[in-house]
Amino acid sequence: MTSTTRAATERNRRSPWLGAVCGGVSINAFGAAIGLASGAIDPSSYVEAKVSVTLTALSLVLVVGVPMGLAAASAFAGGGRSGPMVHIAGVLLVAWIIVHSAVTGETSWLLGSFGVLGFVIAVHGWRMTVAAGKSAYLLSDET
Repeated sequence: MTSTTRAATERNRRSPWLGAVCGGVSINAFGAAIGLASGAIDPSSYVEAKVSVTLTALSLVLVVGVPMGLAAASAFAGGGRSGPMVHIAGVLLVAWIIVHSAVTGETSWLLGSFGVLGFVIAVHGWRMTVAAGKSAYLLSDET
């Protein structure tokens, strides 16, 4: 007899490609934050005048970099929590881009691309979560 938790974990096997995508987004977020904080990336005049560049860099690390890094580690390792972690990380990426664009007025193809990527990551995480829930429910009915 297999426990429900173990069955859900087996259903959500490792996902190396998803881990690589989330890891890449995390690395990009950390790189952009370092670039903003060091002055290597020139922010818009609005960010320099009204919004702190340090605050922007810190929010990028905390809202995007860290959650995407944790989602990448979870996807590489596998387990029952990968789906929710990936979903939350994707939603946070999309939310950060929307709030950043609304506050600063900056728009670019790069922000749009990462917004679409965040949406795809969030949907995939949601699908993983639903699939794990269905398999756990089906296995609990069999016992």
